[in-house]
Amino acid sequence: MDIGEFIDIIAKESLKDLMPLGIKRERIIEDSPDHEYYLFTGQLYQITPYLESLREIMERLENIEERFFSIYPYVKNIVWKVVRPKEKERYRRIVVNAYNKLRERIDLGYDFSIDYYTGIIFYEMGSKYFDDYARKMISIIGKRKLITLDPHTTYALRVIYREIDPDFNPEVHHYTEFIELGDLSAYVDHESCYLNRYLDINIKNNASKPEHSGKETGCCGGPIELISPRLATAIANSRMDELLKTGKNNVLVWCPICLSNLSRLKRANVRDILEII
Repeated sequence: MDIGEFIDIIAKESLKDLMPLGIKRERIIEDSPDHEYYLFTGQLYQITPYLESLREIMERLENIEERFFSIYPYVKNIVWKVVRPKEKERYRRIVVNAYNKLRERIDLGYDFSIDYYTGIIFYEMGSKYFDDYARKMISIIGKRKLITLDPHTTYALRVIYREIDPDFNPEVHHYTEFIELGDLSAYVDHESCYLNRYLDINIKNNASKPEHSGKETGCCGGPIELISPRLATAIANSRMDELLKTGKNNVLVWCPICLSNLSRLKRANVRDILEII
């Protein structure tokens, strides 16, 4: 079984509960109805620690991935019982901190019943089941004013879902429209490829910039972490080399995937902007 077949199996299974890899949704914010805006996390911060654990397994098994892909559907329940996601509480705190900070500025609520994973990885990996997944999500979300936290979720709601269903047109805002960033001069900015290149969201701040920034920002290795974990690590190290050349040991990120891939190197103090606002 190759990676494409594996992703199709996972995507098809995920149609049942709109979460990947059998990962269960956890309520970390209490429902708060009847507000102007609603936080939509897309569950990406919550599931990233699980993806990181799976990535570490894949890295140990590299060169025998096809065998792992073949047996995973039969052992997935055992995998998640044995493997304990690292940094789970850190990622939870990021979401809660964002929610609390945003509520200080706007009339924001939360509805757990619509907050599922967007399926963005199935889109990125070209799964034939992604359109079905997206249509289910579109029917659940409906028409609301939504605030998103990560670039992948933002792109799914603003661009991909609308390509699949032109009538899907909720008002979608990235959280940076509503917060003040403050002084970030102690950091070097690892910008988000999705925000800069694909959404044209350029977040101005006074953090240092590496050689490749803006629309040419460098990659953290995340897009291929399940295909070739060792190559993903090499890409992450190359990017970290570039970031550290600025003389700053504090790295600022805007995405949970970037946070995971650069933090795991343990070469710098990597912080998500939502941890320090």
